[in-house]
Amino acid sequence: MNRYRINRRSFLKYAAAGFAVSSVYFIKRTSAATNLQPVQGLPNNLTRTWIGRSFWANRLQDWRLHQGFIECLAGDAGDEIRTVSLLTRELIPGSNAAQMSVVVKRLTDNGGGFCGFLIGGGGGQLDYRAAALVQKASGIGGGLLCTYDGHRLRFREHTSEQRPLQFAELPSQQVGSINPVTNLDEEVLLHLDISPQPNGKFQLQLTASQVKTGQVLGKAILKNVADASICGSILLVSSPYTGQAGARYGFRDPRTGGNKIAARPQNTLGPILGTMYSLNGKVLKVLAQFMPIGDTQARVAQFQYRSTNGAWQSGSEATIGVGYTALFRLTNWNSTKDWEYRIVYKYQTLTAYYNGIIRKDPINKSLTMGLVSCTIATARPLDSGIGKPELPNAELLGRYTSQNIYFPYSQLVQNLRRHQPDLLLFVGDQLYETSPTLKDTSNLVLDYLYKWYLWLWSFRSLTRNTPTIVLVDDHDVYQGNIWGENGKPAPNKDENRGGYVYTGSFVNLVQRTQCGHNPDAYDPTPVLQNINVYYGAFRYGGVSFAILEDRKFKSASTTQPPILLGERQEKFLEAWAQDKQGVRAKVCITQTVFGCVATDEDRRPVINNYDSNGFPQAGRNRAIALLRKAGALVVSGDQHLASLVRHGINNFTDGVVQFSGPAGGALWQRWFQPAGLLPNGGSTPYTGDFIDGFGNKMRVLAVANPKITQKYHVDNSFSKSRNLGDRRLKSEGYGIIRVNANEYAIECWSWDIDPTSTNAKQFPGWPYRLPFTQV
Repeated sequence: MNRYRINRRSFLKYAAAGFAVSSVYFIKRTSAATNLQPVQGLPNNLTRTWIGRSFWANRLQDWRLHQGFIECLAGDAGDEIRTVSLLTRELIPGSNAAQMSVVVKRLTDNGGGFCGFLIGGGGGQLDYRAAALVQKASGIGGGLLCTYDGHRLRFREHTSEQRPLQFAELPSQQVGSINPVTNLDEEVLLHLDISPQPNGKFQLQLTASQVKTGQVLGKAILKNVADASICGSILLVSSPYTGQAGARYGFRDPRTGGNKIAARPQNTLGPILGTMYSLNGKVLKVLAQFMPIGDTQARVAQFQYRSTNGAWQSGSEATIGVGYTALFRLTNWNSTKDWEYRIVYKYQTLTAYYNGIIRKDPINKSLTMGLVSCTIATARPLDSGIGKPELPNAELLGRYTSQNIYFPYSQLVQNLRRHQPDLLLFVGDQLYETSPTLKDTSNLVLDYLYKWYLWLWSFRSLTRNTPTIVLVDDHDVYQGNIWGENGKPAPNKDENRGGYVYTGSFVNLVQRTQCGHNPDAYDPTPVLQNINVYYGAFRYGGVSFAILEDRKFKSASTTQPPILLGERQEKFLEAWAQDKQGVRAKVCITQTVFGCVATDEDRRPVINNYDSNGFPQAGRNRAIALLRKAGALVVSGDQHLASLVRHGINNFTDGVVQFSGPAGGALWQRWFQPAGLLPNGGSTPYTGDFIDGFGNKMRVLAVANPKITQKYHVDNSFSKSRNLGDRRLKSEGYGIIRVNANEYAIECWSWDIDPTSTNAKQFPGWPYRLPFTQV
């Protein structure tokens, strides 16, 4: 036996790369493990939800770091295949060898279960962030399980779409009869050898050894494994047996070696996940989102800034509070030039930084805005469901493929960046409560943060350097629809009766994490349940912006009299309409469209879409009149159907123009396909004068329908819902609004089109140019 010790040089190296490092310690190891490198040293004197920079836990609430161990907290029936991804390690193609090891121990003595490695997550075809999500339900790209249950070493499949929770054992060669581990605290070293075979395939050997004595407890060998089956992410696994409550496991000291495993130190995450900021004149607000650090760790972060290559200056300090966020507000910001900034977090002898750029206020140029909404992480959940195509002409969305996992929206982010936006507008449904995993109300905060972190992880490369405005919508607060009724609690948690299903503190947490950095509210007085508000105005790039909260004051359809914006927001719009000095244009940012731009499968106006702001009509007309008085262009999202309309009150064109952008990626589909030609139509189909199901008049100027008709979907959908995951059959993407010298230029792009390519085309009907004189 060899005794392995982390030397001082290795200790310092991994301290720098891993943020937190455990004390140097000795353990007995097999000789095969002595040359492996630690993934990350972990402190043995902390308890926290966040494990460390090199790890991603599925889900947050299912794992913790405790006294040096990565402990699984989920062992109930239904808690199969809880995983922790090794973010900085990846199995890559090629006929090379690989090794990995980890020390495990069983944490509970009730029921059965297994632990080990899951290799080949995503099949080597996914962005590392998407491949880090491989977990419970098996499916295409799900990888291979290499497991130990205290009695036997097994290899199990994780790729079945038809039996997603079976994890069938693969025939393997057992070397010797395993000696079962009986003591709860007894530590076992699992070691996996991956060796190339002469036939181009690989042999996997999984060995279990007693840490204390070095005794080999057993081995299992799996031969003729295809390279494609093992390339991809590497994850640790703890699982009870299917459908049963059972074992939970803890892990420490994961290590890897061999040329088949690539080290990716750039993939670390945390303790600062990302930032967002807004600039309103001399007021700068910056929100730093942290991972769930420990209760005993420092709770103060610092904002520092400098001009290019200058010395760092201290801005202010902020407490890391609700939602693990730190909010900085600076009131005398010099917005005439660019500044570098960084968030600084210190804990004991360790310091972490997160850098970005505060752009100067672009007063003397065309202002370009990016408009994004409705970004679901996955089309199918990763913890349930049998795989099958949704329609006869749809493809199977393999669970761990890019067809199903939209996160991290790499192409959308890349293409949006190519427009070089000056301002980002994310106008709602940044997440969906049922994706990538089903809603877990038993630990609502961590379940929300798990999903929110995915959004920020996706878009942080944009938000760290570009001012960002975020609106909270229904799915963000875990509701399918919301009519907030001034913040009241929903009776019996029935969202259809108006109000909020979950507590005011939860709503405030969502708002804090998503839009705590927004410009200051017009009137910050909270509504019922002490729920904060954020509607208000700001100026940027010589443009005056209004932010509305459609949902918070709106009443349910059964409430009399029905309310839309409410007295407070109407008062705000009246004041904003008067504020025109030094303003070259006005833009109102809101959650959804002031009309019901939708038809049913019989091509008639939809009559019951109370989720739209076509209802109530009286409130809708007052809002349009106030926005018309302000001379504003209105932008929104929510409906998953991109549209550009000129609203009407007394006729079809005496209101404002509103651009409702496409979904970034969503399931629920809407169509606008009225029967026959509409009066005063344009050059593209389904445009012209239209009266919606609430009697509202509008002129539809452009619309981006799904690529199949609604009737085809209704007649052929196997699920009998309006959901559609196959992105080839949808029209999803983002909007671009340019405020030029004398006009608005409104663009609508598909998520997968490079806007800089020679033949790049937008959705039919766009771009649309709206002169200021016609607003």
